[in-house]
Amino acid sequence: MGDLPGYVVVILGTLVAAMLCVLMHYEGLYRMGRRFRAGANSAGRRQMLLAILGVLALHMAEIWIFGVAWWTLLHFPDAGSISGNAHVQWHGALFLSALAFTSLGFDAWVPVGAIRILAGVEALIGLVLVAWSASFAFLQMQRHWKQD
Repeated sequence: MGDLPGYVVVILGTLVAAMLCVLMHYEGLYRMGRRFRAGANSAGRRQMLLAILGVLALHMAEIWIFGVAWWTLLHFPDAGSISGNAHVQWHGALFLSALAFTSLGFDAWVPVGAIRILAGVEALIGLVLVAWSASFAFLQMQRHWKQD
């Protein structure tokens, strides 16, 4: 029963991070799509480059959001820990976030306790958002890369 507050905080923190990422991704793709439709006469190659750079920027920002969640939750009592590390610094939290977001998996650092919920949900969110970005890029390619 002593771990319950830790699980509640991890679940709430995970939900906040997930919602922020999904909303940011939606808005980012929506705005890029509108901008690209408005500039439909622009060169297709430039549009594609901007689309790919845009989705990469979105993914990096999302890793930062989850990185803040990792860093914050690892400082909360009963939220869990990372095996082999008494204290994870902010850049370590970003590293953990990147590992989870990209579904690379954990090696030497393994989440222990309630914080595992964050790791699992971040992997799912990362998978969905990367697939969404790939769909967006595919649609942009269809619109802007004409066959010569």
